[in-house]
Amino acid sequence: MTDFILELIPQYGIYLIFAVVFLACIGIPLPSSILVLTSGALSAAGDLSIVQVIMVVIVAYCLADQFAFNAARIVGPSLLSRLRKFDRARPVVDRSEAMIERHGWLAVVLSHTIISPTGPYVSYVSGAMKMSWFAFTAAAIPAATAWTVVYCMLGYLFAGELPQMSDLVASMLIVGVMTLCTIGFGIWIGIRWRNFEVAESSP
Repeated sequence: MTDFILELIPQYGIYLIFAVVFLACIGIPLPSSILVLTSGALSAAGDLSIVQVIMVVIVAYCLADQFAFNAARIVGPSLLSRLRKFDRARPVVDRSEAMIERHGWLAVVLSHTIISPTGPYVSYVSGAMKMSWFAFTAAAIPAATAWTVVYCMLGYLFAGELPQMSDLVASMLIVGVMTLCTIGFGIWIGIRWRNFEVAESSP
């Protein structure tokens, strides 16, 4: 799947980049990180414009964020119940909700940079939990911009070592997800301990 998409870049260029990034950022499992890295590498070879790639990825990312946030805001908490019906989505939704309750807008920044695989879920959960649109947008746009510039420039600067960079990015994503799991587990332990203390102090 990934190889097939990458092979289409020379033919469809920025239109393909826009479509894949947008769909990935609303939760469809597509290789947006590898695509952006590869697009940066192709820019270094002169096949694409690095400025155009960066602008297209930022626009696609931000539009997807707004779509996910506002769709969830309209549908409301029932969307979270629907997402939890999927075994793959349930733990990520739970951790995203815990992150937002504990960290607010910082959870949006983290999910759009260090732990980017959770980005779509955090956007949906933020909308469903009625987070302020301004707070969400003020955190999401700079974070999406930073993620885009870093990934594009990594591909651009290390075009000759793209396979190694892809492996490094995959490792970083795994570490990010594990970090998120650790944070979520810590929050869960804290909530359980607080409930235990309340129960013990009750007559």
